[in-house]
Amino acid sequence: MNRQKFLLKLRKYWIENTVPNITDVNAKFLVDLIKISKTKNMLEIWTANWFSGINFAIELEKIEWKLITIDFSPKSHNEALENFKIAEVDNIISAILWNALDEIPKLQDEFFDFIFIDGMKKRSGEFLELCLPKAKSWAIIIIDDVLKFKDKMITLRDYLEKTKIEYNILPLDPDDGILMIIKE
Repeated sequence: MNRQKFLLKLRKYWIENTVPNITDVNAKFLVDLIKISKTKNMLEIWTANWFSGINFAIELEKIEWKLITIDFSPKSHNEALENFKIAEVDNIISAILWNALDEIPKLQDEFFDFIFIDGMKKRSGEFLELCLPKAKSWAIIIIDDVLKFKDKMITLRDYLEKTKIEYNILPLDPDDGILMIIKE
């Protein structure tokens, strides 16, 4: 199995079918962050079409890590399971089909080194609030699409303003960026 060719096939599929996904630039940046942070346990909110999870898994299987990914769409979930198997990363990815707002509280506190939130934009603030107790000290938390969809992310802006959490916005793509928090 040539995983890079498989990722190119997935990329072509999501472009042709207008499946929202992270860009190649974001994927490369996030994989580099995972490498330098020596992430072992990662949480991804919104599996989408599996492109991001497989990118993460290909790099991090080298250091015996674990990815938990949550999605509410049965179609996406089933396609993800199949593609994780094809990419031979199904042994290190646990895919949960359900509402992330219900599932995040069930996860272990102070467990994750890296959290990637790319789910329902209007719920980003709620996802962040639920994820913070699950993150270890010095964990990296990334929220995607904060420039392109800033008008949909009112709960995120409200939560950040209320809590005074320090963050950086990195404009990685010409039309978008990510928000990065390092949990202290």
